[in-house]
Amino acid sequence: MPRKLGLIAVLFALTACGGTVSKDTAASPSAPSASPTASPSPTGPNVGGCFTEADGGIFSYGDGYTGVIMGTGPVGAVVSYERGGDVCAWRPLADRLKAAGYRVLLYDRSGAAAFGEDLIVEMAGRLRKEGVKRLFLVGGSIGGHMSIVAATRLKKPAAAVVSLSGFALAEEVAPLDVPLLQITAENDRSPTPSIVEEVARAAVDSPDRPVVIVRGEGAHASRLFETAQSQMVLDTIMAFLAKHDG
Repeated sequence: MPRKLGLIAVLFALTACGGTVSKDTAASPSAPSASPTASPSPTGPNVGGCFTEADGGIFSYGDGYTGVIMGTGPVGAVVSYERGGDVCAWRPLADRLKAAGYRVLLYDRSGAAAFGEDLIVEMAGRLRKEGVKRLFLVGGSIGGHMSIVAATRLKKPAAAVVSLSGFALAEEVAPLDVPLLQITAENDRSPTPSIVEEVARAAVDSPDRPVVIVRGEGAHASRLFETAQSQMVLDTIMAFLAKHDG
């Protein structure tokens, strides 16, 4: 993958069997630039009003929901956002993934209460049918939680899982036998950093399970992309994927 060696360097301090890495605001790159002026809502096929056919292939599923598959290539990721969140908030990561040569699937749930690992497994199958050979599961909050559970139920193993501000019960994460990256803010209270570290310890069969705590922040899940440390968070995710993309 492009820039693979440079990205892997970001994770030089993460141990092969887990461990915590603290990231301080002072050590992070400059704060993200101001958001551009909002564009008019698209009138054609779109996902959440922000992903259109200019970004990738739009598809429909379920009861009137939509998704998009961006990029090309044999390595891809299914991105699942947090309950009450917004698929558009994951645009910073989606654009990085596409630019790095990954194929990425995002799907809108519009805040639907019914959400679980079965839907992620379904999306993983859809991406596999598009030609993806190595698959990552990425999610925020409940999206991260369900990505962990889904990874234990895939017929063909995922390459790794990334969870932002997610949680999993010990019995849910214990069967996980693929790498797991967890990122959470120091001042997040649901889950707290100590709970995230407990999840890592419970993932006894995961060969690589780093925990990154973003010091001085309280942002949850995709809100981390809006903080002064957004670049560090994105770089950490991309480095972890590059490390395990085959």
